[in-house]
Amino acid sequence: MGEGRIRVSVVKDCAYVWNAEDVCMLREKHRIVGRLVGCHARFARQNIQLSLPLQLLPEETSLLLLKGMVDLVDGTKSYRTPTEQQKQALERMREKTFQDQEHLARQQKRDDIVKNLDKIKAGKKAKRNKDLEERRSAGEDIDQSQFDEDLDLDIDSFQIEPLRKENMMIQIFTEDPWQEMDQSLDWTFPVTEEENLRFRVFRDLWEKGYYLTSGGKFGGTFLVYPGDPLRYHSFYIAVCLPYKHKMCGQDIITMGRLGSDVKKTVLLCSVNDNNELTYTSLVWTAIS
Repeated sequence: MGEGRIRVSVVKDCAYVWNAEDVCMLREKHRIVGRLVGCHARFARQNIQLSLPLQLLPEETSLLLLKGMVDLVDGTKSYRTPTEQQKQALERMREKTFQDQEHLARQQKRDDIVKNLDKIKAGKKAKRNKDLEERRSAGEDIDQSQFDEDLDLDIDSFQIEPLRKENMMIQIFTEDPWQEMDQSLDWTFPVTEEENLRFRVFRDLWEKGYYLTSGGKFGGTFLVYPGDPLRYHSFYIAVCLPYKHKMCGQDIITMGRLGSDVKKTVLLCSVNDNNELTYTSLVWTAIS
């Protein structure tokens, strides 16, 4: 395993990234978007907002491997019975986490007391004066100065209850923290002529500085963005076709009208007889 490389888990020929920091690095530094496919912990009964893991396109995985940015591990070997050493390591980690949380909880409560000290003083003074008033009403001689006397509260005099273990926050791992680092495996994509074409197109457009995602929802192979898809709309619908693929006029009109309706340019991508990538754009223009 290479130091500093991102670990990608492979299950049934699908590549997943489970580490949130790695997901951010892929998107911000390497322009690899993927798609979140996991259930959101706080919003389980919906499929609009998804969470980890991030599933990579086969083209994205092959590109990252080619650039030496990732290592592949067998995700199926993560589901195994932990050893006694791993159990003990988990208990030590949770105990340290509890101690850190207990310290932070005490500090937070102390800060809350300092922030609301004036209100606490006013409340205690009102309660004291109420008791004095009741004693005066019962016939006891209470001097007025006792009502006006200010309270001197010391922050260290407050009893701060310790955090109980049943109230601590539990960290749930999104990836196996003890996965053996010698579980590397081979990646077979691309194999067929179609897969090689898709990968060459993906790599070429990526190296030109574009962001790419799956184009299935627009009837294409990829959607091509000038910047992060969270900030920009896609410019192109890339459609990968063999160079000598026969197309009738109706197919060309269909793709042209589709691109026009969604305000995108359809990009026909092929490899010519000289083994060079060629791009043909379709732009619908009305004839008056």
